[in-house]
Amino acid sequence: MTGTTALTIGEVIDRLIEEFPDVTVSKIRFLESQGLVEPGRTPSGYRQFTATDVDLLRWVLRQQREHFLPLKVIREALEATGGRVPHPDGEVDDAEVSPFRERGRQRRFVGAVSVSREELATTVGVDPPIIAQLERLGLLVGHEAGSATVYDGEALHVARLAARFLELGVDARHLRMFLVGAQREAGVLEQALLPRLRRDDRSQRDVRAQLDELVDAGSQLREILLRRSLGRLGDQA
Repeated sequence: MTGTTALTIGEVIDRLIEEFPDVTVSKIRFLESQGLVEPGRTPSGYRQFTATDVDLLRWVLRQQREHFLPLKVIREALEATGGRVPHPDGEVDDAEVSPFRERGRQRRFVGAVSVSREELATTVGVDPPIIAQLERLGLLVGHEAGSATVYDGEALHVARLAARFLELGVDARHLRMFLVGAQREAGVLEQALLPRLRRDDRSQRDVRAQLDELVDAGSQLREILLRRSLGRLGDQA
């Protein structure tokens, strides 16, 4: 396949998904919207990628996954090379990578996502001040990396859910009830469960598995009770 062979976005996904199982069409479109890849277009408007575009996307995704670089840093590296994968080693300067890589080692990040506040806002379709408000409320947690603050896949998921609440007319400040409820639930489980698990001399993996099971069960129970309560409100309307 030559560098000018036309590929659809689905074919691009096929070439990337083995190395990046969480890559999606929306992810590729987002990277395009951020100016990290510029596919051609057919007369009818369909995207046409080349093998060079695929190599570029692969490099960008590796920088996010392996070095936890925010897109701003990746974009600056590409701008310095005229939009080509940096050579000779295909890496950003180590002095720029180190603070992000160190932050990634110290924290558990979800997936290969590492975005700035502005990128997070663009992805979920809200204004940056909304992201700042959600962070002040404790719903979003950013991670410091050098002079930048970046957000992982968990933050992206929370922001998307919060954006949907906003679309449905729920004010952001009311979403804090979910955080308060989760903290109270975690406190109860910690007091009731963890001492027994420690006495049973369970491995950390066993404890984590049981806690994950409790989270799932609690989510289902909470949904049932919430739907029951909302049903009663509907009957009174």
